[in-house]
Amino acid sequence: MENLISLVNKIQRACTALGDYGEATALPTLWDSLPAIAVVGGQSSGKSSVLESIVGKDFLPRGSGIVTRRPLVLQLHKGEEGSKEYAEFLHLPRKRFTDFAAVRKEIQDETDRETGKTKQISSVPIHLSIYSPYVVNLTLIDLPGLTKVAVEGQPDSIVQDIENMVRSYIEKPNCIILAISPANQDLATSDAIKISREVDPTGERTFGVLTKIDLMDKGTDAVEMLEGRAFRLKYPWIGVVNRSQADINKNVDMIAARRREREYFSSTPEYKHLAHRMGSEYLAKVLSKHLEAVIKSKIPGIQSLISKTIAELEAELSRLGKPIAADDGGKLYAIMEICRSFDQIFKEHLDGVRPGGDRIYNVFDNQLPAALKRLQFDKQLSMENIKKLITEADGYQPHLIAPEQGYRRLIESSLITIKGPAEAAVDADLKQYPSLRAEVGNAAIDSLEKMRDESKKATLQLVDMECGYLTVDFFRKLPQDIDKGGNPTHSIFDRYNDSYLRRIGSNVLSYVGMVCATLRHLIPKSIVHCQPKRLSSLLNEDPAVMERRSALRKRLELYRSAQAEIDSVAWSKYRINLISIHSLQFGFLTVTDAIQGDFYYIRDNPNHRKSVAASLVQGVYVLEKDRQERREGTDALASPWWVFFNFQLLHKLVDDVDSSIFGAIYEFKPPSTYCNDTLHRSPSYVIAFRGTITKADSVSRDIELDMHFVRNGLHQTSRYEIAIQAVRNMIATVGDSGIWLAGHSLGSAVSLLCGKTMAKSGNFIESFLFNPPYVSAPIERIKDKKVKHGLRIAGSVITAGLTLAVKAKQKKSLSSDPFAAFSAWVPCLFVNPSDHICSEYIGYFEHRKKMEEIGAGSIERLATQNSLGCLLMGAFGKESEPLHLIPSASVTVNLTPSRDFKEAHGIHQWWKPHLHLQSKLYKY
Repeated sequence: MENLISLVNKIQRACTALGDYGEATALPTLWDSLPAIAVVGGQSSGKSSVLESIVGKDFLPRGSGIVTRRPLVLQLHKGEEGSKEYAEFLHLPRKRFTDFAAVRKEIQDETDRETGKTKQISSVPIHLSIYSPYVVNLTLIDLPGLTKVAVEGQPDSIVQDIENMVRSYIEKPNCIILAISPANQDLATSDAIKISREVDPTGERTFGVLTKIDLMDKGTDAVEMLEGRAFRLKYPWIGVVNRSQADINKNVDMIAARRREREYFSSTPEYKHLAHRMGSEYLAKVLSKHLEAVIKSKIPGIQSLISKTIAELEAELSRLGKPIAADDGGKLYAIMEICRSFDQIFKEHLDGVRPGGDRIYNVFDNQLPAALKRLQFDKQLSMENIKKLITEADGYQPHLIAPEQGYRRLIESSLITIKGPAEAAVDADLKQYPSLRAEVGNAAIDSLEKMRDESKKATLQLVDMECGYLTVDFFRKLPQDIDKGGNPTHSIFDRYNDSYLRRIGSNVLSYVGMVCATLRHLIPKSIVHCQPKRLSSLLNEDPAVMERRSALRKRLELYRSAQAEIDSVAWSKYRINLISIHSLQFGFLTVTDAIQGDFYYIRDNPNHRKSVAASLVQGVYVLEKDRQERREGTDALASPWWVFFNFQLLHKLVDDVDSSIFGAIYEFKPPSTYCNDTLHRSPSYVIAFRGTITKADSVSRDIELDMHFVRNGLHQTSRYEIAIQAVRNMIATVGDSGIWLAGHSLGSAVSLLCGKTMAKSGNFIESFLFNPPYVSAPIERIKDKKVKHGLRIAGSVITAGLTLAVKAKQKKSLSSDPFAAFSAWVPCLFVNPSDHICSEYIGYFEHRKKMEEIGAGSIERLATQNSLGCLLMGAFGKESEPLHLIPSASVTVNLTPSRDFKEAHGIHQWWKPHLHLQSKLYKY
């Protein structure tokens, strides 16, 4: 049960760290669903003294007026006998306080940081954890004392503000109310009882505590109240005797105070019959036991709420889309992604995958050229207009060779008519995008309109540029011979004859045609060029959406953290109804069935064995996380993962580089009541190895070993040497028949290498390899089966050919078969097709089977024993055996859809119920 209170403690800390204090917000709250004990009382009711008496330490601020101005979440952790007492604050991680006077000062300072040096209050809680062998596992929330008047420096609303804060906690159905009332005052006027009765009229959630019993007037007593006759609650009232102010001033310690409290109740005639259920020690035990029971009953609902809320948060985040990066590089990447998506959709329209592409082509290839052809230059190039423009350009000085200014004016007036078709091309291009607009969404409509305007501007600029500068080479090539009217000896009147003017018109028309041909290609380019320039405007997001997304991501992180915490204690060694937490099933035996006995046992069933092996590997993960987070004693979370299955931790395997725990040796210790039939095929020992942990304390070493595996050098590392030595020692002690090897990810690679090494020497160890890594191109992810099979055949032929060449060069016998020595070893591989790290094992074995069926078994036998990387290394004289290749295996594929890669590669999938599994045996 201790783990349950610890679980809620962790989730509460996560809530505070991620901004969930149970306040009314537009976000779902997890805080409200967590069982908690809220301490309620008026000022000077003795509330702080009760808490200090439960803890056994002076640590709370004292003074007149409102001292508690922020909720204090007080988490008590019972330590091992003889362990040191210390305190830790959530806002000061890893800083231990052994001086409890410093704890008091830090509470005051942290309150001032949030509220300022005023008398204001804040709903943001302070989290304080106290570790001591003299406390019980318990969590209490100390709330500001109820008051009737505001003191100097406080607003008039402070009375109502405090009451509202208290109500926000105790009106929740999962809150246990600890109502503190002084016995020397009329119970009818008790602030705590008054507000508790309003939110819990039946008293089912309320524990009543009477303080200051020793200060009652002579001749009066609290027996009627303690026996529940004056005010009845579901649970009996508990009386306490705290230290007086004089005791506090004299520094009377808590041990002496508790002893005096016990003596008071046992020696006072009125209370002798109640002494067994009086006092602060009894109060702490009752509250701890009750909190455990409430948490146990609420866990299934909390788990259900977490799963439901995670799905809702993920769905809303998916609707909101990915956040926009704050840095320029991230924004550029986002724009590129949008451009790629736009480009893909655009291509699909053009290629006929989506409708509308023919319209785009029609604009550029048909409408624009046709419009240019339809231009009527008759008016601009009529004889009358040509003669008029040339004469005006000549003025009183006729041209000598060619009418240059006349040419310019004729061409300019002709080119102006091109503006109409150019604008029409832009309008036709972006207005004919019904499907494309639907893809980019409403947010792009304004941008498309702006793109159209800019495209118009750009295309018209092209026309203006043609008007502004006439190509000189064109006029230099104009013929000047006599037959074509270019003889300068003709008189001025001859130069304006019809034949001459027609020649000028022909030259202008030729030039305009050249310009039209150029613009026919430039205008589409200009239009397309202008479109991406406005894509960045799509990144301007509504600040409210950005803020909502950020809040949702934090809240999702909280719920996932809570889910992970619940998972981590799901295998409690105590009689917790695990089926309610996890809904786990192992084959035909449910956890509920298992709990009917003392512990779960291993049956000769593949699902049972798989689940047990995976759980023992998870135990190694949690061992290392316990080490990193300094969880010791009852706070450590690892042991339930093996104790539940009747295993004991025999030895930890520690890496000699970073001192991380990478493996464990477990010994199976079944109860004496188990019969031999029950223990059939159960292991005596299990050696398990974890995979990579992405935590700062171990990630660098783990990734280094991952790279060694990729380079086929894992067997040269010290971690492997430690592992294989442990395996050899166990085989030397008990033989290979009673040993299991188990591993996940990188740990699977270590297990496989150890098993393979021992198999070559004739020791065949039963092995469970979860998500074992396979170094290869991700061919298995190709959807087209024909392409995939073709690539595998090509790879086999190339690999087999290289194998023959390398063996010939090294003068090795072609008949030697490295797989023959250990083909009888059949490890159990557990792979997920959505996990590209291990999914290639599926194709590795399936392809070998298909090659045998088509008569190409000899080729595949050569290919399946070698990898291209190792062959290339061998060609350069470096002997290298592909460590991940094995001759035989029982391959179990999890065909259950995975949400993401993390789930597909995770160890947790292998003990979940209702998996769609497919198993095949491949014998070499």
